Amino acid sequence: MYKYIFNRIALMGLIMLIVCSITFFIVRWLPGDPVFLWVGDHPTKEQIEKARKDFGFNEPIYKQYLSFLKKTAKLDLGVSLRTRQPVTIEILNRFFATFELVFFSMLIAIILGFPMGLVSALKQEKRFDYFARGLGYIGLSLPVFWFGMILQLIFFGILYWLPLQGRYSGMGSLDAPLIYNSGFLLIDSFLSMDVDLFMDVLKHITLPAFTMAFGVLGIVLRTTRSTMIETINTPFFSTFKSFGFNDGEIIRKSAYKNTFIPVSTVVGLSFGLMLGGTFLVESIFDWPGLGQFSVLSILTRDFPAIIGVTILYSAIYVIINFFIDLFYVIVDPRIRH
Repeated sequence: MYKYIFNRIALMGLIMLIVCSITFFIVRWLPGDPVFLWVGDHPTKEQIEKARKDFGFNEPIYKQYLSFLKKTAKLDLGVSLRTRQPVTIEILNRFFATFELVFFSMLIAIILGFPMGLVSALKQEKRFDYFARGLGYIGLSLPVFWFGMILQLIFFGILYWLPLQGRYSGMGSLDAPLIYNSGFLLIDSFLSMDVDLFMDVLKHITLPAFTMAFGVLGIVLRTTRSTMIETINTPFFSTFKSFGFNDGEIIRKSAYKNTFIPVSTVVGLSFGLMLGGTFLVESIFDWPGLGQFSVLSILTRDFPAIIGVTILYSAIYVIINFFIDLFYVIVDPRIRH
């Protein structure tokens, strides 16, 4: 068990080193000079040289790389060339908005996709099965940016049920400070008993969350369905049926556990997929998260910000998969040996 965990932690460290290295060199080879974003319009030669020296761009590439690794190990991601604020601060200010959106989207996908997959496996070649499979195909086929704009057109432009964009009503900060301030507005407003703010935040997150959840719902649904069909055809399932249990009872009591490992793998991979999907969704819905920050950073060649966001996304993805590996051990003790 301990050896298994140690191997996974060592693998995590190696992956992060590879990601940091690839990101550093790719960003350095991109066209354009980031110094001009810092010095502004019509800089003097002295200003350009000073900026290069301050950021270490005048040093050999291997020295820049070693300095980058040392700073990254200390969680020093540098200063954003666009906002002129520490990248770590910029990421923290936007992280909770993105994580709340991704978590809420994943929750929707699991709550809807997992039971629909189980029921679809029970009702093979029936109307519900055709409906569920069709829904899964549609979810996998629709481009996320197109689906998001269609939802905006219907629920804001035609029905006027949900807001078009933003995280909550208002342009600036919240009207009144919350009792709880963890950064997750849904949880904070609920715990602070601010019903109006909770409903407002819930309305704003609904469209972007369903936009992101729809594609992952199809993946979860199809994975659950195919795994459960394989389970139904196993000998232990037939043994239970010989004792008088019907299919639904067998699944409720035992068989659904067989879907945990493949579904948890898909959920972990899909979480990373959703993080990447926030680039488009946050831009469409003007969501003040990391995705929108990343798009602006790429457009302005803000190299420190690009590297910082890439490292954060990679770290989250690796950590989630680490916990999924631990979940494997809990569900299937044979993996320990």
